Amino acid sequence: MTEDEQMAACFRALSHPTRARLFRLLVTDPATGASYGTLQTATGLTDATLIHHLREMERGHVVGRIRKGAFVSYRIAPALFTRTVSRALAMAGAVRLRDVA
Repeated sequence: MTEDEQMAACFRALSHPTRARLFRLLVTDPATGASYGTLQTATGLTDATLIHHLREMERGHVVGRIRKGAFVSYRIAPALFTRTVSRALAMAGAVRLRDVA
């Protein structure tokens, strides 16, 4: 995946209000994350809808899935996400500096 593709996937992963809400729920406890059931209860989403949004977030490397037997939980995957957002902020800062000069 190219850097541009990664950036697009990362931002697409948060481009829906439901995914933004899931992100907010998961960052409240980034070390532990939240179980699938907890996320479903908190959002009231159907299985199909919740799975769709979580998969989009996984594709963008925003969350990771942890499976222990039948138990599934999700956590923020900070490494690639943070690096991608940092690159975008650096590019935006470079544009802002050029516009000021």
